[in-house]
Amino acid sequence: MSPALANLLLLMCRSVHGQSAINSILIYTDGGKIRERQMPESAVFADRSKLSPRYIPQELPHREAQVQQLVHAFSEAAQDPDRFPLTVLQVIGVAGIGKTTTVTRATKTIEERFAQNRLTLKTAYINLKLQGGNKFAIYRFLLERLAPDLPSQGLSAEEMLRYLLQYLRNNKQYALVVMDEIDYLIKTSKDTSIIYDLTRLNEFEPDKPCNVKGVIFIARSTDFYSRLDPAELSTLGRVPMEFSQYTLEQVSDILSSRSAQAFNPRAIGSDVIDKVAKITTSAEVNGDVRYALDLLLYAGNLAESQGTGRVTLEHVRKVHGQTHPSLTTEEIEQLSKNHIVSLVAVVRALKSRKKQYVELKDIRLYAAELAEQLGIKKLDVEDYLDDLKARRLIEMRSLKEIGLHGASLAELEPILMAKVKKQ
Repeated sequence: MSPALANLLLLMCRSVHGQSAINSILIYTDGGKIRERQMPESAVFADRSKLSPRYIPQELPHREAQVQQLVHAFSEAAQDPDRFPLTVLQVIGVAGIGKTTTVTRATKTIEERFAQNRLTLKTAYINLKLQGGNKFAIYRFLLERLAPDLPSQGLSAEEMLRYLLQYLRNNKQYALVVMDEIDYLIKTSKDTSIIYDLTRLNEFEPDKPCNVKGVIFIARSTDFYSRLDPAELSTLGRVPMEFSQYTLEQVSDILSSRSAQAFNPRAIGSDVIDKVAKITTSAEVNGDVRYALDLLLYAGNLAESQGTGRVTLEHVRKVHGQTHPSLTTEEIEQLSKNHIVSLVAVVRALKSRKKQYVELKDIRLYAAELAEQLGIKKLDVEDYLDDLKARRLIEMRSLKEIGLHGASLAELEPILMAKVKKQ
């Protein structure tokens, strides 16, 4: 097993086990089997979780201005919420430049300001790659998050929104709705009316205040505009908050801040941070700080496994040479069982045929074998392959030319299989 694969297996212990304390379990291979054991106290890491995509720092280097801009948009809401209108915002920028983290930090501040006035404001965050699919599923999630006492069974999508608004008003509660990856949903769904619905919540009962105070859409670009009709575009508004990519110096600042929290003193130096920052701002990675954090974690795992107690440039080079920028920890966590089965089927078909591309019929064959092996219902891989293509994990030139975006993905089969068996 290669050093990089060992580190990736270690990295995935949180995803496989659904735990936040990712420094407690080591996952490794033994004769082709996935095994695990307890890890001793780390000589490298002080707190691995500080490199997790789920960790929201108290301070966001080079994004504080955007946090304040979002908070300012709702500055008057806590003073007189019933008179404050429904506010729709867009946050646009490429992957890994702090959009979601910034919005999350801002909404927490807004919640705190409501609490200071003895008012209740809840934020419903939905990642549409993970929790989306169709309008009904999305609105049901909103109901579960904001009005858990209300049953959703038997309700239409419109009824769920109407009952949600009534529930909030009757209980004197307020809400913010955050729709992350809205461009992904619009690209993969035939129904784009969710934008029209959510931006016109105040029109459900126009003679009464709307207790949803804001809807924030997060997207990687404005390309999805082309799929919206004029009415949807009109309600969405055309003045998005655009996040620029981080500069080399800014990435270094961010990584220095996280490293100070994640690593033990003297376990990592400025030379390593500068190297990871240069990799991150390269054309290959395109400024994705999530990949940078994964790279630090992988390199730290490698240093730990070798017993060196310090992350070196060589650790970074080895890990970067055998990992894939498009497949971050966060991306793997978002894959459903059927997505993983489909991806592993592609990997196995490519290994078997020993070609750069394989046909759909080959992938179907391996997907069927996997489904039988796992004791799950046979799936229509076409639906999941389209989604994996949209996530840029596979390449589909045609139904006879399907391959992987990165050859290193093939090494991830043990990790993916371990994860799917735990689901």
